Amino acid sequence: MSHHKLEVRELHFAYPDRHKAVNGISFSARHGESIGIIGANGAGKSTLLLLLMGILLPQKGMILVGDVEVTKKTLPMIRERMGMVFQNPDDQLFMTTVYEDVAFGPRNYKLSEKEVEARVMTALDHVGITHLKDRAPFRLSGGEKRAAAIAAVLSMQPDILIMDEPSAGLDPKSRRRMMGLLQSFEHTKLITSHDLDMIYDLCERTIVVKGGEIAADGPTVEILADEALMDACGLELPFALQNCPVCGSKAMPQQHQHSKK
Repeated sequence: MSHHKLEVRELHFAYPDRHKAVNGISFSARHGESIGIIGANGAGKSTLLLLLMGILLPQKGMILVGDVEVTKKTLPMIRERMGMVFQNPDDQLFMTTVYEDVAFGPRNYKLSEKEVEARVMTALDHVGITHLKDRAPFRLSGGEKRAAAIAAVLSMQPDILIMDEPSAGLDPKSRRRMMGLLQSFEHTKLITSHDLDMIYDLCERTIVVKGGEIAADGPTVEILADEALMDACGLELPFALQNCPVCGSKAMPQQHQHSKK
């Protein structure tokens, strides 16, 4: 199971204008963990994800997926093990049909067409859009595009799934469906989002990033309830933990109520 593990060691990255987006970040993720990565705009979250996927390469430090360091040479192997769904699904959907988009990754790895078809249909079924396989991606709704982008990553059968703002732009029904999809993915997940209620429900651990550094790393139920920490990092408590304007009491989502019994 070593290939399911992710380790980040003293990561540094600055853009050409000398803005230091990532400044000495270190953490590890073990198999099956679901980790939220949160922070205000400009905190360094998106840059961190791009570094993890090898889209950007660190100027100092290293990233290990299992025992393999992320470098230009190892990228093909890394992207078999780790898949990323971008914030904007249009960045990932570029073929003429949903089927072709989901088949693109497996075909790049020279799999037989029979194996490609099996992977595509399994991924489409998993996200519930088999009926859209012949549809042009530009004709899909926002929620359908997100599902197609997730299917395109799942067809690669990754061990680690990285999601950048997965609930952005989704209506409530599509958001609930997407959360169900993420809960059904049993391997390691890293999710960045401003939707802190989603992080509260999906992630048992949360890392708070501020100014390119880790400000806190711990159990989600403790991190997101720390009003002083959240305020210092330019964040607000999730709605689930805010006081009711009528009675002044705090609501507690069912998931965490049960976990505390």
